[in-house]
Amino acid sequence: MAETAKSPSQVRLALAQFLFAHDTDIETLYKALGADIAACDNEAVSHMAGIIDGITLATTKIRERGLDNWTKG
Repeated sequence: MAETAKSPSQVRLALAQFLFAHDTDIETLYKALGADIAACDNEAVSHMAGIIDGITLATTKIRERGLDNWTKG
């Protein structure tokens, strides 16, 4: 059976879950990847900031509510 490609939002959710499971914050991930925000253009930095905000929010809610209930209001 062929695997269906994940959407960008599904990949971001999987990354948030991974970071939570391994108690790793997004800044640590960027440092480990060698990402230099200062070298990026403004549009790329803005886009990445939105993604980081979403991942940060998801990991915060996972910590507060648990993996099964994090999306519930």
